Amino acid sequence: MMVELNAKALGEEVKRLRKLNKLSQTQLADGICTQATISGIEAGRGYPSVDILYIISIRLKVTLEYLYKILLNDAEDYIKETEELLEDLMKQKNYKEAYEICQSERKQGNRNLGYKFEQLIAWVHIVSGYYLQKYDYRIAIKELENLLDDDHPLFGQDFIDFRIQNSIAIIYAENSLFQKSLRQYKKILSYQEFLKQQHKFQIKLHYNISKLFFLQKEFIRSLEHADSGITLTKQKEDISMAGQLYFQRGECLEELDEDLDAVKEAYRKSLFIFELLGNEQYAAMVKEQKQDIFSSM
Repeated sequence: MMVELNAKALGEEVKRLRKLNKLSQTQLADGICTQATISGIEAGRGYPSVDILYIISIRLKVTLEYLYKILLNDAEDYIKETEELLEDLMKQKNYKEAYEICQSERKQGNRNLGYKFEQLIAWVHIVSGYYLQKYDYRIAIKELENLLDDDHPLFGQDFIDFRIQNSIAIIYAENSLFQKSLRQYKKILSYQEFLKQQHKFQIKLHYNISKLFFLQKEFIRSLEHADSGITLTKQKEDISMAGQLYFQRGECLEELDEDLDAVKEAYRKSLFIFELLGNEQYAAMVKEQKQDIFSSM
């Protein structure tokens, strides 16, 4: 059974007691840990180990039991907030902050926050570290594969298992190992029951596979996956990836020397969706890269 923890409540109480005792964060940390660790605890962004919490309790003139009762509370909000924060950072490609948060989390030791949460932290830590060039793709892939414990009773019951496999496929593709990337994508696509419940992920898979075939100059197969993704966005009424898919469709049609009107239509829809979603960066990219086509409209 998972121990439930409440880092936010503990942080607020540590901060209150520190101020009551007229201590700075540096004074409270002296000989125990770093000032940054105390700052993280007070912000609710970390769980101290029992030995650190014990010495903090002495310095704050309360018992360890008192602080532990505050800590032993509901961790659900903390886990959810951390997951959402990391997801936003990864979407923004803010790998530096994501890496630092995960590094801090992994230093906390075993806090019994659950197998899936620890797996998530490890995944983001590895992927963000790879993009920060802290280690090369071979190490990243090996570390990611180690996170996929097929024998674990919870394997395949959570989104994170498939996101890890998707990361492996992306890293292979980024390093021109296209066949290995494709094999990884095919493995993910074999989980049909899971994909039925995760349409957003399925749409992204079609986009990633379309890009993979495009890099291999297999433009017909690339177009097939772009169109499959577009069909799914319509069925599920989800346009979050539609701009990228229509752009990919346009590029495939260009390479296949298809009708110019069809090419223009794909790019026009791509631009419209990016502007509708307020994605100015992608909209500017479409205008810049396809200015010749837009000027002929």
